[in-house]
Amino acid sequence: MHDIRPALLIALVSLSACSAPVHRVAERAIPPSCAERATAIVAENAGLITSRHYAQASRATEAAARVSLSCKDANPARAFSDRWRGANALVVAAELAHEANDIPRAHRLLHEGYSILYSLHPPHRVNDVTSSLIAQKLDGARQDLAGQWAYW
Repeated sequence: MHDIRPALLIALVSLSACSAPVHRVAERAIPPSCAERATAIVAENAGLITSRHYAQASRATEAAARVSLSCKDANPARAFSDRWRGANALVVAAELAHEANDIPRAHRLLHEGYSILYSLHPPHRVNDVTSSLIAQKLDGARQDLAGQWAYW
C-alpha cells in the first residue's frame, strides 16, 4: 500500500497540471491583406446572387470593389491587380444593380468601373490569359454602356 501512495500522488499532480489553465503570450494575428478582404466579401456574396437578392449583392460587390481600390501597394503588378479587381467588381456591382432595377446606381457604378478599366496600364509582362480577360471585361463593360447589359 505504501508503494501505491506515491504513484497516486504523482498521477494526481500530473492530472492537475494538465488541467491547469495555460498562460500564453498573446500573439498578434496578421491582418488579412487587402486582396484577401475583398475576396472574402465576394465569396460571402455568392449566396445573395444565387438567391437573387441582387440589390444586396450589388452593395456587397461594391464594398469589395472599394476595399480593392483602397489597397496601397508599391509593387506595380499587385497595384494593377488591386485596381483591376476593384474596377471589375464595380462593373459586376453595376450589372447586379441593373438586375435589381436600380438604374441610376447601375449607371454610376458602370461609368466608374469602366473608366478605371480603360485607364489601367497592365504590367509589361502580361500573359495571354490575363490579356484576354482584360479585353473581355472591357468589352463587356462597353456592351453594358451600350444598353446590352449582362444578366445574372
